[in-house]
Amino acid sequence: MAHRRSLIVAGVAAGLATIPEFSGPRKVARGRFAAVPQELLPAITLSWGEAGENSGRRPSSGPNGEDGYDRSMALSVIVHLRDDDAEEEFDRISALIEARMEQDVTIGGLAVDLELQTTRLFVDPRTGLPLGAGNLTYQVRYKTLASDPSVAAL
Repeated sequence: MAHRRSLIVAGVAAGLATIPEFSGPRKVARGRFAAVPQELLPAITLSWGEAGENSGRRPSSGPNGEDGYDRSMALSVIVHLRDDDAEEEFDRISALIEARMEQDVTIGGLAVDLELQTTRLFVDPRTGLPLGAGNLTYQVRYKTLASDPSVAAL
């Protein structure tokens, strides 16, 4: 039984991998265990854990009257850059990601919707130099049964 959150992240990863520049192996990953090798750049890493997830009880939202949860998570789409002009590269890639994400805001019916919340290019505050990565944060809203987080609620 996979948590619906895992299914959502996998769905986003599959969608982003349809962008030609990110269609190769290991170009889009859920979390990483080491730095992205230079030959894979640019690349995308997905993570929801930094901001956590919020939920609220939803009485009688299951097919048999059982309780469910309205859930909301911040999904980070971390972009690892390769170009010397990080601002231009990040904007170019952001445009590709934003267009792809808007093609299916329900992630194949797994979510109620998603919405871009913030975009950030990481910069060293002491020097003003880009750090070679940026982030697009999407708010993803979905519903599950309280007793089984793999099943959608009504």
